[in-house]
Amino acid sequence: MGTQFITAGDLFVEIVDNADASDPPTRDDARMAAIKDGTFEDGPFRFDRYTGYNGMRQLYSRHGPAENIFGVAGGSGLNFEFVYDAAGSSMRPRWVDGRSGGAPTPSSLTRVDESTVVLTTRVQPPQRVDVQTTFRVVPPHYVDLETVMSPHPGSFTGDWVGLFWACYIRRPEVKTTYIRARPRAGAESDRAATLAEPPHDARAFASEREAALLPGEPDPAGRLLHNIQPLRYVEPVMFGRWRNMVLALMLRTDDHLRFAIQPTGGGPRNPAWDFGIVIKQCQAGEAYRWQGRLVFKPDRGPDDIWSEYRHWMQAE
Repeated sequence: MGTQFITAGDLFVEIVDNADASDPPTRDDARMAAIKDGTFEDGPFRFDRYTGYNGMRQLYSRHGPAENIFGVAGGSGLNFEFVYDAAGSSMRPRWVDGRSGGAPTPSSLTRVDESTVVLTTRVQPPQRVDVQTTFRVVPPHYVDLETVMSPHPGSFTGDWVGLFWACYIRRPEVKTTYIRARPRAGAESDRAATLAEPPHDARAFASEREAALLPGEPDPAGRLLHNIQPLRYVEPVMFGRWRNMVLALMLRTDDHLRFAIQPTGGGPRNPAWDFGIVIKQCQAGEAYRWQGRLVFKPDRGPDDIWSEYRHWMQAE
């Protein structure tokens, strides 16, 4: 099992790869029983990790509780989960054959310095893409992300490909996230809760600048990936509250970003605050890149998050 710890400023972060973290079947059976009865996160298995869960496994702040915001049922909090195209979706970023418990998808960690680690994932055919993400902890309370995706010839069906990251959150007091959106065309933008409208199912939000969705969208039967809601975000920022802290995700990309939320993605009490990138007119042999920033700091209200976003954009 590959793991690297990086730290700077207020933050302590663990990054892991997909390497085999499996145990004897008896332990696997006991862990699954603990997940089903809701005792996993409080019992002897809470530090275990399943094969195939890459990415950011631990995130702590010196200003937060002695509790891992990503401490959910054997997985990584922020992890590369799906590749999807016109033929469907698969979990091949985790497992070679896309099936839970299969052989882990090849991946590796490269340490750059005390605050920087690179995770490389080589998704296997038929959806063959290489994805490299650099994680850099930046004082006082940021984790900067830079991802480069390189598709191989014949690696997807149709003229677009999507990549999706899950982000499991440990027992927040309120499951919803917030985006900045317009209640109607031409109105002023304002904060909007992603779980405001029932039913509280898995759902995704596209930008108001994405004039044409993918063929067949919005598709409620498509659940998390294609259940695009009428509400469109104005700025590529999503945040949620946890204990005395706020976790915000902001991205910069020329491709099509979708924010998503799954109220029980990490278990009955653990939502998933997710995002995906859709690359339209995708070409094999090209390199597609985007940047992101996680903010993990004491909660000072939504205006502080919009200020953080403006500061980040101006700094570039």
